[in-house]
Amino acid sequence: MASLRLRTQLLVAALLTICTLLAAVLLVVRHTVRSEISEGVRQSTEASLHAFQVLQRERDVQLSQTAALLAELPTLKAVMATQHEPTIQDASEPFWKLAGSQLFVLSSSDGRIFAFHMSTPGWEPGLAEADLKKSVEDGDSTAWWYGNGQLYRVFLRPILAGSDDSQRQLGNIAIGYKIDLSVAEQLSIASGSQIALATGNEIIATTLSTAGMRGLRALIAQGADTGSASREILLGETPYQVASVSFQEGRFPAVKCYVLMPLQPTNAFIARLNRRIVLLGVSAILVAGLLLILASRTITRPLDDLVAGVRALAQGDYSYSVNPAGSSEVAELGAAFAKMRSDLRASEERRFVTERVAALGRAARSISHDLRHYLAAVVANAEFLYEAEKLKLNRDEIYGEIKTAAEQITDLLVSLRELSREDVSIAPRLAAIDQTVRRAVDAARVRSEMKARAISVRSSGNLAGVFDPQKMERALFNLVLNACEASAQVEGAIEVDIRSVGEFFEIRVSDCGPGVSPSIRQTLFEPFVSFGKSNGTGLGLAIVHKVIHDHGGSVAVESTGASGTTFLVRFPRAQPVSSQSTQMVNS
Repeated sequence: MASLRLRTQLLVAALLTICTLLAAVLLVVRHTVRSEISEGVRQSTEASLHAFQVLQRERDVQLSQTAALLAELPTLKAVMATQHEPTIQDASEPFWKLAGSQLFVLSSSDGRIFAFHMSTPGWEPGLAEADLKKSVEDGDSTAWWYGNGQLYRVFLRPILAGSDDSQRQLGNIAIGYKIDLSVAEQLSIASGSQIALATGNEIIATTLSTAGMRGLRALIAQGADTGSASREILLGETPYQVASVSFQEGRFPAVKCYVLMPLQPTNAFIARLNRRIVLLGVSAILVAGLLLILASRTITRPLDDLVAGVRALAQGDYSYSVNPAGSSEVAELGAAFAKMRSDLRASEERRFVTERVAALGRAARSISHDLRHYLAAVVANAEFLYEAEKLKLNRDEIYGEIKTAAEQITDLLVSLRELSREDVSIAPRLAAIDQTVRRAVDAARVRSEMKARAISVRSSGNLAGVFDPQKMERALFNLVLNACEASAQVEGAIEVDIRSVGEFFEIRVSDCGPGVSPSIRQTLFEPFVSFGKSNGTGLGLAIVHKVIHDHGGSVAVESTGASGTTFLVRFPRAQPVSSQSTQMVNS
């Protein structure tokens, strides 16, 4: 984050803070709302379960009272006093209709059935007799009877005859109703939830869908329905909040009622709440971001002006004006920068004048030294030439020395003139770069001190191009000569590699010298920079740089080290061609 601009840092930091706080607040709100909704659903489920229990008790009380009233009817007692099963069976039907129940049973005091009536077929008296005897033995007034896949809620009363002192039991009466879909629907309406009545792993009656019933049966089979606390379950793809109540727990049949409240409306509300919270959070962040952008611009604009001023100053522009506005600290910083800029400008002007004078002094010393050296050689050899006959000296050798010194003086003056020109001074024409390089190499070999040097030239690609062959030959001659002088004290070949790469020429000149000194690497191509040469003028590489730059190219040290140095020259193969120059240089 340290690499970002101050405005961006302020914006990011503020947005992160706002996002964190807003997310925390929204999450707390969301958690609170979800908790309240979950608690409300739990309470509603438990209220539904309570309503079911109340309805169940009211129904039990009603049927229990009906059984008690029937057991007190004299006519029923008279029929039961016969203890004759066919008579009781025939006479029991009016009493069954009077009870209005789905199950009607009259039995002896020990539980042997005399009369049996039921509105739904599928249950034989033998199946009911086992449940009846068990209920009589246990002294139950209410019971759950189960057989052949049918479940009944039964209410039992003894049929007594005689006064309190001589009272005897004539038998028992049992009335009940079947637990089926109609019962489940009535309980569902009363409780406002889905209802499922089950015994063991078998669901007897339910208002759930087929998929929901299969899911609940699987949960019951897995034992996942244990406990009566309200909890959330998933039946198929529908979530429910479920609570349960057990009847006759620990005895057969163990009957359990499940009250299930669908959570789809609640979950839909929570989903809408989540979307609104996200929308609110995003909107708040966007609004906060816009406000922060405006605020950060106001705060950081003076700093941006100051940064722009520092950049301009770093690039050497001392005329860039900084307006010291903003807060007092920023204004004070701007004023200090303006003063520093004016001081640096004055110091830079003084340094420029000083360096210019120093450069002129170094150039004058270097030129005067070289000219005195060459003129001294001319004068000395002229005197030798004058006394040649007397001293019996070889006039040709003396003449050659005078000629060499004159050429060196001319070369120095031409170099100075070339460097003094600020405009592009080349005459490009069609030529072959390999021929130009070979002429430069031959010119270097002519020098007596370079005759022993091994110089190899390699070339590849299309070597025809448009350039100034004379200026390029002079530049390459300086590079080759520099390579020979740099490796004068070691054995090894000078290598020149010429390549045509796309629309450019690439020429590499490699020597086997000790490498470029670190002290001059940054100023290597500037005039009058020389190192390790007794008679170097420091103009050779400056000429190379000027010529290559005039051709729209570049020259650089590609690699340097103890094993040698490689210079890379790269310039375009095509140059603007004048109308007079259209012919290629022949070998």
